[in-house]
Amino acid sequence: MRSVTMDFIAEQLGMSKRTLYELFPNKDDLVKACLTLALNERKQKAQEIISQSEHIIETFILFMQMHINELKQVNPLFLHDLKKYHPEVSCQKTAEFTSTMQENIAKFIDMGKAQNLFRSDVDSKIHAKLIYEQVNIIQNSDIFPPDQYSPSKIFEQATFTFIRGIATEKGLAIIDKYYEKHKND
Repeated sequence: MRSVTMDFIAEQLGMSKRTLYELFPNKDDLVKACLTLALNERKQKAQEIISQSEHIIETFILFMQMHINELKQVNPLFLHDLKKYHPEVSCQKTAEFTSTMQENIAKFIDMGKAQNLFRSDVDSKIHAKLIYEQVNIIQNSDIFPPDQYSPSKIFEQATFTFIRGIATEKGLAIIDKYYEKHKND
């Protein structure tokens, strides 16, 4: 990210540097706009998944697959550079993403509890934080060196184990059904 200059971006877009700087006075503004666009595209894709899913469990499995595919595409250096060279943007977008993710996970857990798919003793807010932090730990290269562990595989293992751990017997059968259906998507 650091090596990508505003000059290079203007050249790649076929526009003058002046035009680029009129639209984005600095690189932080450009990075912020790009992240906002990416998060909005993610929200749109999430809505498509929700509308196409037959079941709340299928929705979760498809969200899990979407995140696995995203992890396969993101260079770990991008996140490092984002934190190092654009800390304010990183902090703001991380806070937005965290809040949205934890709210959505808690809603999902509550819906699953209402349908007797998840155990009634599960605290949705605590478990939403736990699953979100599992995602964060994947990015810790001291714990999971990227040359030894695939972030997408770690995420799949952690998330699948998590959802099965809070499920009822009824929920387990449905989880297994939809996991089998979508595991190679």
